[in-house]
Amino acid sequence: MFYPRPTAPSATHRPQLAVLCWTNVTLEGDNLADYSKGDISGDSDSSEQRKDRQWAELNSRRMKPRKTLIRKEGQSNIAFRGIQQKRVKYLKDLYITLLDIKWRWAVLILFMGFFLCYFTFSIVYYLLSYIHGDFEHIGEPDYRPCIENLESYWDALLFSMETQSTIGYGTIYPNAECAGTVPTVFVQITVGFLMETLLLGFIFVKIARPKHRRHTLVFSRNACVCKEDNQLSLLIRVGDMRSSHLIDTHVYGVLVKRYVSQEKHVYPLFQHELEFEAHGMGDRVFLMWPIVLRHRITAQSPLYTLTPEDLLYDKFELVVLLEGTIESTGEMVQARTSFTSREILWGHRFARLEEYDEKTDRWHMDFVRFNNVVPSKTPRRSAKDMSDLAEQGHVDKEDTNLDSSELALPDDERRPVGASTDTLRSEQAFYSTASEDGSGTA
Repeated sequence: MFYPRPTAPSATHRPQLAVLCWTNVTLEGDNLADYSKGDISGDSDSSEQRKDRQWAELNSRRMKPRKTLIRKEGQSNIAFRGIQQKRVKYLKDLYITLLDIKWRWAVLILFMGFFLCYFTFSIVYYLLSYIHGDFEHIGEPDYRPCIENLESYWDALLFSMETQSTIGYGTIYPNAECAGTVPTVFVQITVGFLMETLLLGFIFVKIARPKHRRHTLVFSRNACVCKEDNQLSLLIRVGDMRSSHLIDTHVYGVLVKRYVSQEKHVYPLFQHELEFEAHGMGDRVFLMWPIVLRHRITAQSPLYTLTPEDLLYDKFELVVLLEGTIESTGEMVQARTSFTSREILWGHRFARLEEYDEKTDRWHMDFVRFNNVVPSKTPRRSAKDMSDLAEQGHVDKEDTNLDSSELALPDDERRPVGASTDTLRSEQAFYSTASEDGSGTA
């Protein structure tokens, strides 16, 4: 999947659009020198021939979308290199290292740990019988060996497993009168209890980690930008699939993009804070049903100058984090996801998924519509431009992404993107019934 190649615009608009492509093109050698002279900045002394050549070079390059820092499922997509003594530092933090390793290695450690313990003590029992001379008196009824009925190494291995697991079949048993037998059995049982506690404990904790709770917390596939309460806003939908919900849940966001300080120092992955609110609850989220999170794009927002054209280029990444306490265990869990600039839909809002069923007298949440969006009347300009126009007293008459037939409809009655025909018909019937008798609304 590649970005669409930009077409060469007219000479009047070429400098401004060229700046949009600056962050997506890697320049080397002479090309960097040409760009540094101001060829794409609109200088009057640059020739049209050089501009056309540079635009042809931009059009010839494929613009691949960069990998996200955080995957949709919440896993990190970052690799670390050049860490000195990395293995030693991981071994010093052994417990967390065991919890973070993959399951195939965890199962291997579990089986190998028990096997090595059985194997080590089986050698000790075999050597104990060998030094005592038990193998030279096999079958003599009057002879008392250190371990009764131990005639080979495999008998020693079986006796080691029986001792540590406290099974005791009775066919092989120790002789307390033989020196070294009782201390060896005592040491193995003690070591066995310790090993079982550690190995089985870390396996249980690995299974019961609260991070797995995030798999039942779902985020919308896309984010939306539209006008909400006459203010440009960024919308994201989140839902909980379980009936036992999170308590004391909070949400916040991080916008990661390139930043240049006043000293001209470049931070390629600079983090900007994004404040989200859940309806009228602030950053607290009550996840009894799916809700839409809202970020108000104000003058304090890092998205204040965001325009629809900026979404065409891979300029930033939006990371959303949801933290709460699991009701059944009391443990903290964090769910996160990310959105690239190309996953943000301008001029759309999420379709309604709440329905009241009069037959069952219950509210139903249709997760089939969870990712569906509908067009919404939204100017094609940034929040900053909208604010400047409002201060000057100008009325925003810019065309939106809706046709004339949809402009007259409320947002909920417009055709959801990705919805089936049956879904649309049932939704229209529900809305028409609600408008006639006033039912079906919260």
